[in-house]
Amino acid sequence: MKAEMTKDLQKQVTKYGSVLKAYRAGGGGGMGLFAAGVFFLIVGVLLGVPLMFVKVSGGLTVLAVFGVPALIFILAGQLIHKKRVAGYLEYFQKETGYSQEELMEADRELLSPEAVKIVCETDMSNGKEQTVFFVTQHYFLSVWPVYGCYLRKLDDIVAAFYSNEIPGIDGYRQNLFVITRQDTQQQGMVNEYTKKQYLGFENALLKKNRNCRQICDEVVGEMVVRAPHIITRQYIVVNDIHEGKETRYNLLSMDNWQRDWARILGA
Repeated sequence: MKAEMTKDLQKQVTKYGSVLKAYRAGGGGGMGLFAAGVFFLIVGVLLGVPLMFVKVSGGLTVLAVFGVPALIFILAGQLIHKKRVAGYLEYFQKETGYSQEELMEADRELLSPEAVKIVCETDMSNGKEQTVFFVTQHYFLSVWPVYGCYLRKLDDIVAAFYSNEIPGIDGYRQNLFVITRQDTQQQGMVNEYTKKQYLGFENALLKKNRNCRQICDEVVGEMVVRAPHIITRQYIVVNDIHEGKETRYNLLSMDNWQRDWARILGA
């Protein structure tokens, strides 16, 4: 549903002064090492301190055995995370192909009160609501675990739709699927079920959400208000002016990804 940013995200955005930076800070990048260090430190204290009442040298040895690697992990985790956050613009520049000026403009739009936020309980939020989508005048953002977030210009998106037929190692699943012009120019991946081609982005947080269709329909509705060219259905029929016939396409299972999209976009 449309709402303001969740309090946790708002706190991070206020801290970093950037939505993109806040999402980049929240995923991976040294946090695993940091958590391992804290775990080792806790174990060392729980084992070492009681042992000191029996034998001081033994307790100190246990503290050292667990404490030294704990401190190394904690410091390494902090350094890796700090580097990740500091390089957030370079990361998104490489990921999106957009200039730093375009990314900063995207951040200004994301911070604007006019930006639409879609908030819901996801499959990975442990019962808490999470801000999963932003739609601004020119940009679309989706949460992307570990990486931080997925950002694309609305003008670059050619299709965005709900599907319960997204292929994966655990069988078909439901989600929001987004296809960009950049995707259509790459070699498609083979659908292991149909042996045909597909490519695009899906929000991994929603694949088992019981309200997935409602959430996806809401965000797609906001997208097409600003970018009416976006295809909002998985199955489409195209009148091929070159061959003088209608062709039915399944955007998640195509015969030849690049050729088929060239026909769709050129029709």
